Amino acid sequence: MADLLLGAGTATVFLLLVQHARRRQLELAWWHWGLTLAGFAYSIFVAEVVLCLLAEGTVKGATVMGSLLGPVAVVWGVLLHRLVFRRRREGVGSASSYPAEGN
Repeated sequence: MADLLLGAGTATVFLLLVQHARRRQLELAWWHWGLTLAGFAYSIFVAEVVLCLLAEGTVKGATVMGSLLGPVAVVWGVLLHRLVFRRRREGVGSASSYPAEGN
């Protein structure tokens, strides 16, 4: 049952991410989506390892594996958000923030 919920939750989050990219009109290259899918696969792997260890009754093993593999998944997600799925904002010193010189 946990596997079904994990798969449904992952698919939901991925579809929400696709909707977010379309709504913000982000132009993403194929390798952005490749990194995103690899990140989702790694996150599912980490969750499955922890769930399997908990099902076997090894709470300490689940804690250790979650502590070792979990931060990598979190850092991967944060980097994807910051570098791929966030539209760059024009800074204060950018050329487009200055008015055009008169004609």
